[in-house]
Amino acid sequence: MNEPPGNNTAPTAPPPHTPPAGNATAPGVQLDGRGAIATDGSAAVGGQGVWVDGDNRGDVTTGDRRISAAPGGTVIYAEKGATVFIGDAPVPMPAVDQRSALGRYLQHLISQHRTLQLQGIRSGGKLVNIELDRIYVTLRTTRQPTQRQTVDWLTDETALAPGEGCRGDDPTLAGRSADEARRETTQISVNQALAEHRRLVVLGDPGCGKTTLLRYLTLLYARDLADATRQVADRLELDESGVLPIFLPLRQIGRYLAEHRPRDDGTEGHAILLHFLRELLHNERIAIPDDFFDPWLAEGRAALLLDGLDEVADPALRRRVARLVDALTRAHPRGRFVVTSRLVGYTDASQLAEGYATTTVRDFTLDDIRQFLTHWHRLVAIGQMGPGETAEAFAGRQTGQLLAAIENSERVRELAINPLLLTVIALIHRDRVKLPDRRAELYQEAVDVLLGKWDEAKGVEEALRLDDRPLDSVDRRLILQSLALAMHEQALKEIDVAPLRALLTEELANHVADPRQIDAAVGRFLQVIQERAGLLIARGEGSYAFSHLTFQEYLAALAIAGREDYVDYTLRRSGDAWWREVILLEAGHLGTQDKKKTTRLIRAIADARAEPQPYHNLILAAECLRDTGANRVVGDLGGELRGRLQRELDRPAAVGFFGGIKALLRGTTPGAATQRRIAAAEALGVIGGSRYWRPPHGDPEWVAIPAGEFTMGEAEAAHRVRLPAYAIARVPVSNAQYALFVQATGYDPPEYWNGKRPPRNREAHPVVEVSWHDALAYCRWLSEATRRPIGLPSEAEWEKAARGDADARAYPWGDVFDAARCNVGGSGFDGTTPVGVFAHGASPYGCLDMAGNVWEWTRSLWGKDPQKPTFVYPYAASDPKREDLNAPDDVYRVVRGGSWYFLRGFARCAYRYGFRPGFRYVFLGFRVVLRSSPVL
Repeated sequence: MNEPPGNNTAPTAPPPHTPPAGNATAPGVQLDGRGAIATDGSAAVGGQGVWVDGDNRGDVTTGDRRISAAPGGTVIYAEKGATVFIGDAPVPMPAVDQRSALGRYLQHLISQHRTLQLQGIRSGGKLVNIELDRIYVTLRTTRQPTQRQTVDWLTDETALAPGEGCRGDDPTLAGRSADEARRETTQISVNQALAEHRRLVVLGDPGCGKTTLLRYLTLLYARDLADATRQVADRLELDESGVLPIFLPLRQIGRYLAEHRPRDDGTEGHAILLHFLRELLHNERIAIPDDFFDPWLAEGRAALLLDGLDEVADPALRRRVARLVDALTRAHPRGRFVVTSRLVGYTDASQLAEGYATTTVRDFTLDDIRQFLTHWHRLVAIGQMGPGETAEAFAGRQTGQLLAAIENSERVRELAINPLLLTVIALIHRDRVKLPDRRAELYQEAVDVLLGKWDEAKGVEEALRLDDRPLDSVDRRLILQSLALAMHEQALKEIDVAPLRALLTEELANHVADPRQIDAAVGRFLQVIQERAGLLIARGEGSYAFSHLTFQEYLAALAIAGREDYVDYTLRRSGDAWWREVILLEAGHLGTQDKKKTTRLIRAIADARAEPQPYHNLILAAECLRDTGANRVVGDLGGELRGRLQRELDRPAAVGFFGGIKALLRGTTPGAATQRRIAAAEALGVIGGSRYWRPPHGDPEWVAIPAGEFTMGEAEAAHRVRLPAYAIARVPVSNAQYALFVQATGYDPPEYWNGKRPPRNREAHPVVEVSWHDALAYCRWLSEATRRPIGLPSEAEWEKAARGDADARAYPWGDVFDAARCNVGGSGFDGTTPVGVFAHGASPYGCLDMAGNVWEWTRSLWGKDPQKPTFVYPYAASDPKREDLNAPDDVYRVVRGGSWYFLRGFARCAYRYGFRPGFRYVFLGFRVVLRSSPVL
């Protein structure tokens, strides 16, 4: 029988500093204070000591100095909260009997997840193991809110009420505090996302830390049970204790279904997931009873951590796995569920349906980078030099040098915001004066480090010899390339030992003269690659995998790039999301080798006729060019792609009944077609496309608004207003335009940016989180740079541009709301969209994004009362007080247009709203006007 959740603690826990339970052959040793003691079969670690496990008849030294231990021993340093060990280390479990089923299970989890997986740092021929919880940096994610979280006090009918603005009896967001609004709308820590949602899907790009997050959660939950601690509460701020973690890589489930249940006969149930998990543990010789998980699940005291839904490569199989996860969720509604996936793999029918919230991992900030590197260099220095002032000083210098290199190189900084790439940068920095500034080159350097190329260059004795012949780093890489490509072709992230050995036998045949020695050679190769390189690692009993999927993808990319038919081979796979990163890395690698071959590949992708969805080929080609670099191709390939994307985006979008028919004929839906237009606009932005502005200062595309009258306001507040001629920007100011201002002036960037650059893929989105003062500063800079009178529009200028002068229409396109023409609350985008993507939402003058996307600052005043405007209708354009730029900050400024975060009623042309000029929100941006000057 397994232990129930309430009975998992040993009768008496051993005192602190005693050896782990189960060492009955050795007496216990207790140590208080600093220093270390090591005896056969027992161990203890003080505040700054060492722990030696194994044959330790050699010298043992306490204090700051390094110890010497006989071969086979384990060295553990514990200093100032840091834990570093060389070799393997035991798992102390004072609160659980290690011989019990629970003890065996927890010991397995802690052993599997306790260390950072990608390391490549060695000491005395052994890997230096860094404890994951000592280096982990809390991820930041986006909140995906609903309208009710922000405007639960406001019904859609209220929003549709006519008048000149917010009604006096309704509270408004303008009346709430800035801190409250910021909590509701800005990015949050992943800990907060976990606190808010017991069912959470964590999305992100490759290497952003999704799997590391689940490993970290597994470790904390397991240690809470094993140590009777409250690490989950202390580190995650979750009010949970005594929760059993269940970590399950979904790729393994997909593989199991494909091999053992290739057809869905309609009888599959959630029990298959737990059945597979028990089999997996059994194969790893972790014996647990069949009903081990049942009481934990029944009592809602289990955390199910399901990793890598996207790694189920086959789309149909991925949908089956998603439905099994849904079934498991329904069966155990009280449990905590966290599922991870790459963004490209979490689409359509693969999405989970049982009330899962989604959150997207954000890039590292410079503060995150600094925190990680500080911990990394300190722990590595301790592992290689032993604890002490020398290690601390060395680590400090290394961190300072690397931070300076990252901050001084824009391209390196773009790479360092990804946790995996940052780890790679830290790994190779020790031996490089100048860091590579492209992904493919970075991975190349990392693979060289891990395979020992630099050790060879320094004259370090070769570790792998077959038949008295060395197998150098190039030989090893070529073998791993073949292995990676074979695994990727079979949609595998793990490979069983039998087919692995068969592949290696074939690859090593040319390196071993005596066929009778091939088995030994294969075993030796596996041992060195796993223990010394850390690229290919054992995943339990009988299977191997690359330490990160990205390394498999990179090595497969090298294998493809070396083929004669590399273009045709790539095109046959270019529509499959499983191959996307491989293709990007292939293009990046080719860019370091041959401009003509690189250009041929990217152009072939762009010209391919077959594509799984609209704009796919042009988007993929643009992403390849971004990874390669415009100077690594022949001719102006970037200009060609920008022109083609521009022409595609200028074509009318699919709206209305006939537009829906056209979209269906192209194999998509109107909603999916809009998503593809968004992706195309983002791709245009990342390769420097400037659809609605022109360099060098970001001067916008102007729309001329003639002099004359128009109807301002609605219902009883409607009245006619005359304005002189002016011009207004066709779209709001984008991130890319605002970046020109930030880089030229040193002005503080928005908080969500990566330093002085906007987030990747968001260049074409409207800039947000800018105050009225920020917008005004931008206008003054652009005026000076272009020598033209540019400023913020008055609310009258904004409204005339939005509704025209022929009628008093409700929306820019007419009186009937159409969700296909705008981005408002309920549209499903859950964030900004690239400027101008809704071409059918244009105003009579051709202005875009005037309904939804972002609220836009005007220079007009609202008043001091957030619920009742002081400056009321009729609007008097000649009143200088309405547009006073020097009004104090306690006077609200008018905003117009609604946003992605608010319901459709706010997006009416006549709707007014007020914000304090110092407020910054994720739904608040601006556009500019040009007065008293001809439009150029």
